[in-house]
Amino acid sequence: MVHTSKQNVLYLLILLQTHVVVTIASMNPLMVSRTALLRSIRKVNTPAATSDDRISTSHSTLYSPTIDEWYDNGCDELLQTSDNGNQNGEEVILCNAGMNPVLKNLARGAFLRVASDITGGTALENIKCRVTVTDHGPIKAIRDICDKKGGWLNLWSGTPSRTIEGALLGAVFLVGSTATKKQVLAMGAGKNVAALAGGVVGGMAQAVVMTPAGMVFTSLNVNKGKPGYENDNAITVAKRIIREKGVEGMFVGATPMALRQSSNWASRGLFTELCRTNLKLSRYGLIGEIGSGVIGGVGSCWNTPIETVRVLMQRDVGCGIPPKAFGQYVEDEMERGGVPALFRGVTPRAVQAVWQTVFMVVVPNLLGL
Repeated sequence: MVHTSKQNVLYLLILLQTHVVVTIASMNPLMVSRTALLRSIRKVNTPAATSDDRISTSHSTLYSPTIDEWYDNGCDELLQTSDNGNQNGEEVILCNAGMNPVLKNLARGAFLRVASDITGGTALENIKCRVTVTDHGPIKAIRDICDKKGGWLNLWSGTPSRTIEGALLGAVFLVGSTATKKQVLAMGAGKNVAALAGGVVGGMAQAVVMTPAGMVFTSLNVNKGKPGYENDNAITVAKRIIREKGVEGMFVGATPMALRQSSNWASRGLFTELCRTNLKLSRYGLIGEIGSGVIGGVGSCWNTPIETVRVLMQRDVGCGIPPKAFGQYVEDEMERGGVPALFRGVTPRAVQAVWQTVFMVVVPNLLGL
């Protein structure tokens, strides 16, 4: 009887400790360290019952699993017990005291992307779209946007739809990229190759979500203030496009979007990792990490012509104009203004790229993802 009571008390203490960790983890997945989420495996060998009412812990041993063991074992139960055949004790296994890795990365990715949009990403996207579809420079585009009713808040127009889009984009990107990097590293490749592969997979995953969302966002931006479009919102735009073009109309521009997103994040991840490891900027701490992200973001703008074609293609669909082939847009822009026309909007895009790289590449690197 004494033996059973002691064992029950010890189990109760372990469950109480686990409950506290779960509570903390549910508050903010970014604030909980990896050590706190990867709990120990405690083997309890309870001594034979004696007249001593004290609980002995001298036979307890503590084992902390590595990340690889945690992933490979796939522990998804908070508490597992198994009888090891020893009449004097049981093995109590505490696995992930919180969300599993996929759910944690979904939450982290969504949080980071939405944070980047709210703190400036949406405004930069509006400016970039305006510059791309007009001959205005960034300053003129900002003035045109802010001169309309609503003032500077117009820079954040489309925030509700973009927040939903951003949460989905960030979630699928971080899950895809981290899983890919882990697998590539496990195959024996270096960090640079892993960063490149993670960016490609994460970008392709984003394209599936981003094509219809980008279609709606571009249409709202291009038609803002035009007669007949005064009451446009994300739902009305989506209904109009589906009514006119069918469901496939929401995915016009999927090819340049996939090319853009995969090359975007592959470049950002690769250039950032090159700066961190090859140029050894990571030895300068947080400043070096952010500096690596800045270089990675600016370096990814080499593919601006792909983004230019994507915006023009989705602009035409939003205005009810049949879209042209990818190559035709390139030829038209070359005739219109030469190579510089294909890089129209590169300045706000570079700033936006740096912003997103810091949130979606640098921060996960700092978290060890």
